Amino acid sequence: MKIQNCYKTVIYYTVVVMAALVAYNIFPSIKINDKHSISFSPERVAEDINIISKRPHSIEHPKERKVVRDYLFHRLEQMGGTAQIFEYDSIECKFGGYFDIANVYVRFDPDHVTDSTQYVLLVAHMDSRFHQVVGKDTVYSYGAADDGYGLGVILESVHLALKYKEYWKQGIKVLFTDSEEHELDGMSRMAARDNYLLDNVNFVINVEARGVKGPALLFETARGNDKVMDLYREAENPYTYSFTTLVYRILPNDTDFTIVKDSIPGFNFAVIDNLRYYHTNLDNYSNISLKSLQHYGLQIEPMLHKYLTSSEYSRKESLVSDKDRVFFTIPLLGLFSFSKFNYVMLNVITFCLFLLVLFSYLSLGRVKMSHVMKSLGYTSLFFAGTLVAGEVIAWVAAYFSGLEFDLVAVKYVKYDYIITITSVLILFLWILIFFRIKEKRNPLFSYDFLFGALSFLFILALITCLTVLENFFILIPLLTGSVALLFAIFKFNKFFYLVSAAIISLLGFSFFYCLITALTIGSLGIFLMFISLYIIVLVTQYYCYKRNLS
Repeated sequence: MKIQNCYKTVIYYTVVVMAALVAYNIFPSIKINDKHSISFSPERVAEDINIISKRPHSIEHPKERKVVRDYLFHRLEQMGGTAQIFEYDSIECKFGGYFDIANVYVRFDPDHVTDSTQYVLLVAHMDSRFHQVVGKDTVYSYGAADDGYGLGVILESVHLALKYKEYWKQGIKVLFTDSEEHELDGMSRMAARDNYLLDNVNFVINVEARGVKGPALLFETARGNDKVMDLYREAENPYTYSFTTLVYRILPNDTDFTIVKDSIPGFNFAVIDNLRYYHTNLDNYSNISLKSLQHYGLQIEPMLHKYLTSSEYSRKESLVSDKDRVFFTIPLLGLFSFSKFNYVMLNVITFCLFLLVLFSYLSLGRVKMSHVMKSLGYTSLFFAGTLVAGEVIAWVAAYFSGLEFDLVAVKYVKYDYIITITSVLILFLWILIFFRIKEKRNPLFSYDFLFGALSFLFILALITCLTVLENFFILIPLLTGSVALLFAIFKFNKFFYLVSAAIISLLGFSFFYCLITALTIGSLGIFLMFISLYIIVLVTQYYCYKRNLS
């Protein structure tokens, strides 16, 4: 029996670890194309970035900014476009005084142009971040990622699109904005003074960076994203959560996309990892990620091809909708996208399934309601306790780093990843030891606690379904856990517990990686609070799997 249990332990946790490794890499199968490739090549993008990021080129560096602007102007001209520079002077600086800015714009038309020809607008900003104080030092970003990634990705995407220009039904407009880092000055001045540049634009792609590595995340869509999400299905290796759009609308953050997102359908892309490099001198050419650049291309280039060559996007309103979709990605499994009605129905089905399984186990005498409620109480304590403990750890980390604590933006904390990973490991061991002690006292405790944890997820999922609807990271473990318990009744528990563990790990590690990198260590308590639920479900499923109740 001990050998059999050891065998089951190895299998179960191997599945969890392998799924976690796949989820952490997010896009493990990506091949980096060299500069001779006929497909999107991050090496060609890197050549542009190398020139763009030679020196800091913020609003405090007018000469260097002009060098970057001139380089981009000539690159667009080399592609056959007739580039234009739009100058805006006397911009009031929040540091005092005034400065001048200038955007670069070009339009590439399909072979047959009419007054109703539609365009996609590709946007990135030319300026790097102005001075930042990191510790005791004042530093400047070189803008290699923010926004060299955006500039380079757009140049490469246009270069590839021009190769099949004879098949275009729609055209491309490119806008490289100035002074985005200051107050979105370039984009807002264009919209106020030269908004005719937006004429016949029915789709916008803004390319940003909030870090230097990691997957390229579609982190924001315009309102009414129903039809544009159909276009996003063309993307390879999709990585997105509608939840991030909800969060981003709440946070006090803006990009050039902010200026147009209420009037034109579109997408906002960015890498979001490593915040210590963001807006600092570490955002330089030596730290760029070819893998991240390739991931931008894998998502944007196929969408661009479909948009340019399909007549279904030839109408002004072709991507306009008054409906939003709920969507998320699970590594290996791909993109899941639902209308709000269908997602509500998925919630209802999951709720009914959980209640059916719970009443089945109660009827069979395999769990007792009093024990389930007690376990629900334990889960609630874990949930609240990890929130408090995590925020205390985050506050201490900020204090010893000499930084002001903030729930969503504690930047430049040394060893933040080590602190986060160590906290998760301690939480895992704490839960594992707790369950080990309880399981020795009561062999059926694992089933009571699994139902207790799922009951807690059920309550959270119900509340979020009735309020914000964005509850996939709660709903999926509830659904897979319920399915595993259902099939356990019919002696299929080994397989379905493993499937459930794999799906929960794939979703959990990818989504929580996104969450902690986006919100910073200041939200460590929130991060640990939700990941504690995943750990509890995984550990209790392991004990149910090992016990082989049938």
